[in-house]
Amino acid sequence: MAGKFHGVFSLILILAAVAMALFYILRISLGWGLVYLAIVILANPLILYSYCAKCTCRKTACSHFLPGRLTQWLPARKPGPYSFMDYCGTATSLSILFGFPQVWLWHNLALFILFWLVLFVGLVEILFFVCRACDNDHCPINGSLHRV
Repeated sequence: MAGKFHGVFSLILILAAVAMALFYILRISLGWGLVYLAIVILANPLILYSYCAKCTCRKTACSHFLPGRLTQWLPARKPGPYSFMDYCGTATSLSILFGFPQVWLWHNLALFILFWLVLFVGLVEILFFVCRACDNDHCPINGSLHRV
């Protein structure tokens, strides 16, 4: 149960950071805000496909709860070890998702700090609570946490 709480809470925090950035960009520029909205809409399925769809416990014990269930609407992938392209798809999507709004956030130092603080807390939640409750032996983060 604790793993599910942290999984949902971490997703809410990450969504809050992205939403803050999106609304701030939309206030400044409708065009760039819509570009970022498109990035958000496209990056999430790519992350789910690249990483979550290969998770061995996505259908039964996903601590994030929602991502595991969303993978059922993506093309089927065999659970197993992650490839270089899986890592590239995930890293590229996350980099664009979190990197794109920095141009605008940098002009509002308080929002820039708040964005990274909320995002950091969400990522810490994932690393220290969600990953520790996960049974995916192919995940490099999970594997290193269980060896400690």
